[in-house]
Amino acid sequence: MLDFLADQPLIAMFLILAVGLAVGKIKVAGLALGASAVLFVALGLSAMNPEISLPTLVYQLGLALFVYAIGLTAGREFFASFLSRGWKLNAFLAVFLLALVGLTYALVSGFGLDPIKGSGMFAGALTSTPAMAAIVDMLDASQGADVVVGYSLAYPGAVIAAIVIAAAGSAILKVDHVADARKEGLIVAPVQWRAISLRSGISGAIRDLPVVADQPVSATRLQLPDGTHTLADPDRPVEPGMVVVLNGTEEALNAAEAVLGEAVPMSLESSGLMFRRLTLSNPNVAGKTVGELDTVAHGFTIARVRRGDSDIAPSDDLVLNYSDRVRVVTTPERLPEVNRFFGDSERSLADLNLLPFALGLLAGLLIGAIPIPLPGGSVLSLGFGGGPIIAGLILGALTRTGGINWQIPYHANRTLSTLGLSIFLAGVGTTAGAGFRDALTDASSLYYIGAGFLVTVVVYLVSAAVGMWLLHLTWDEAMGVAAGASTNPAVISYLNEQTGTELAARGYATVYPTGMVGKIIAGQLLVLLLV
Repeated sequence: MLDFLADQPLIAMFLILAVGLAVGKIKVAGLALGASAVLFVALGLSAMNPEISLPTLVYQLGLALFVYAIGLTAGREFFASFLSRGWKLNAFLAVFLLALVGLTYALVSGFGLDPIKGSGMFAGALTSTPAMAAIVDMLDASQGADVVVGYSLAYPGAVIAAIVIAAAGSAILKVDHVADARKEGLIVAPVQWRAISLRSGISGAIRDLPVVADQPVSATRLQLPDGTHTLADPDRPVEPGMVVVLNGTEEALNAAEAVLGEAVPMSLESSGLMFRRLTLSNPNVAGKTVGELDTVAHGFTIARVRRGDSDIAPSDDLVLNYSDRVRVVTTPERLPEVNRFFGDSERSLADLNLLPFALGLLAGLLIGAIPIPLPGGSVLSLGFGGGPIIAGLILGALTRTGGINWQIPYHANRTLSTLGLSIFLAGVGTTAGAGFRDALTDASSLYYIGAGFLVTVVVYLVSAAVGMWLLHLTWDEAMGVAAGASTNPAVISYLNEQTGTELAARGYATVYPTGMVGKIIAGQLLVLLLV
């Protein structure tokens, strides 16, 4: 059977995926590994037969799909937060990588370890295949195998240590993942509506009310003096006594009411207006902000937007994405027109336009292939991980360029991300498994395993301490930063499975490009110090 799998890499890959994803669903003490279980199944299978391996191109594609999809999701958030704290995280990471080079140098020198295997151990402890490849490129061909052995010894322990720390820290600190995500704005409290009679002294137009109240609320309809309702035209001047229906969270509505006026009873029945929740599938609307739509001219206002499992109160700068479910207020006679405006077609969403996705991924791969010369004659490239995530972050922030919408539907993004991650873990697991089995027959291998484990533990504990107490990150985001620093997608898979939020992915995307490039340089610097 094992020989058959060695001759059939495609069958081997899907066997690894099927078994790994099934194992990842099993919960022990409330914990499940998720897609990261694929890595351990691949390690075990290739350790039993080192001939079982996947073509390099397959898992390079998996990594590119995974990081590009993350970049698309995190792009706007990345650039919005960079000036506030993103630059601090990346500066910390650059200094921290230098410190890790010093720590590894001390461990290798202090325990008398082989410097070539020690440099591979450094790459494995930081789960960085590109760093390992860069180290191999610096050395003679005869020394490259020892780098891979050191990498293979440290890699499994690095993944295990990271997951154990993430789980243990969450339990010890009694982390409330949902509350943390809500505090960071990634999960929004339920959106409600309230009718408010404006007090005297409120000036401006309807669109100015959120600014006057300094709250994320939106106006959807007005009640006229005769009791009839009309859509809230953003450009309509406000008047004392005007009754406006605002949408927002309870906290935002309470604060807005305190500034704007007082709540009044209102019945939405028999008002002449109706509401519907429509799915956004129109490519001409997806990628635009609410403020660009001129909603009243098209016969509707937007009460809320449901994305994933959260309702969002719309603001003028909210970008609408494919598969958003938009709750609109309109008149019965204009509902068909509003339907056409948004598309409201599940079939259109299923017919995914892959051209922009392919163009964006191509741009990322081209960025990753650009050679960057380094002192000493070495050449650096961002590779299949660094290039696509940079392209994803940029295009995710741009949202659309002319007629090209770079975003893809939410469910498609999650599917491609999980598929890419699973394929990558299957490939890298089969690569490391063979060297891992051979090295375990040598008792001295325990030193490399232990040293690599220590480096990984330092990465996660220091990232948690600095992230939480100096940069005021949540536990999940600090773990995401540590995973980004070590470019460890298995940990992100585990955290996504356990927390059900995007906090870890946000931290991961913030530092991943710096981590990818920084570890390549750090690995080469370590070789220069050791050899």
